[in-house]
Amino acid sequence: MIQTLPLVLSIVMSELAIGSFLLLYVLDWRSEVRRSFLLFFTIIYLLFTALTYLFQQSFASQPLLDSFERLDKQWTGYTSPVLLAFLLLLLPYLLFLILDRKAGVDGKEKAAQAGEGQFSVIRVLRLVSGGLASAAGLLMLFVLGMIYRPLAPSPLGEALTVLSFFIAALAVGGVMTSMWLGHWYLVTPALSERPLLFSTAVVLIAIVLQILLTLASSTVASPATSTAATHSAQVTATAIATSPTPAPAVSSASAAVKPAGAPTVSPLSMDVLGWLRILLGFAFPLVLGALTWKLARERSFQSATGMLYLIVVMTLAGEVLARGMFLSTL
Repeated sequence: MIQTLPLVLSIVMSELAIGSFLLLYVLDWRSEVRRSFLLFFTIIYLLFTALTYLFQQSFASQPLLDSFERLDKQWTGYTSPVLLAFLLLLLPYLLFLILDRKAGVDGKEKAAQAGEGQFSVIRVLRLVSGGLASAAGLLMLFVLGMIYRPLAPSPLGEALTVLSFFIAALAVGGVMTSMWLGHWYLVTPALSERPLLFSTAVVLIAIVLQILLTLASSTVASPATSTAATHSAQVTATAIATSPTPAPAVSSASAAVKPAGAPTVSPLSMDVLGWLRILLGFAFPLVLGALTWKLARERSFQSATGMLYLIVVMTLAGEVLARGMFLSTL
């Protein structure tokens, strides 16, 4: 588990950076949030993506990925350039966002008051650059899925594994942008509740899709896992039966360290981790997300933001558990 922890963190950071920007870009396209919100969090996501890239170069680089036999080494070389492309494409998007005074819902209102349309060359360039950055982010998620898909037990399981990266990015990234958006309402309470309702609905849909994907994956994995476990047990039994029995060795040092009858503390089992993942990643966020949507609809933004903070923590914890369990077979 410790050996794969850098890979888990690299995956979750990539999903968070890409998913957060994707929802921010959709909100920009819909012109329902203020330009200041778009500017501030584009800068935040740009810095976080740069941090993700540096972390990947240090702890999840191609040589490290190639050291794991079960990963698809045909795709490991694409992680760095694709993530770097996503990072660099955020720069022109930010530049055009700075130049476009008609961006956001406030720019839309000013243009309407002046009798002008919101269309401009800068807006087109901004949306195009943001679209290219989004495409690079989606490509990065696809590359990650292709790298880790050999860990799945069947071809259908491999396809579900690739799909899981897209849905997870939508969940963890979407709830992060939703949380920041809810916090933004605390300083600009006159905003319409529509963007918060939209972003919360996206998060709820992503969580439901994760649940369905997990059920489908468990159904696909069960027969193969049972067969693999049976085969492993047979091989182990044969090896034990044919190997000579070694003479028992008594260690006085170990006997001195551990008294007789002392309880043996073992780590959490996979079943316990699975239940934690279900509670933290699915059950609690789904219930709290539905409550957040209800509170946002009633314009109780402070309470909704508090709920979103909890969902962020639980969703990230659930995703870390999920990726850690998935990579435990490396």
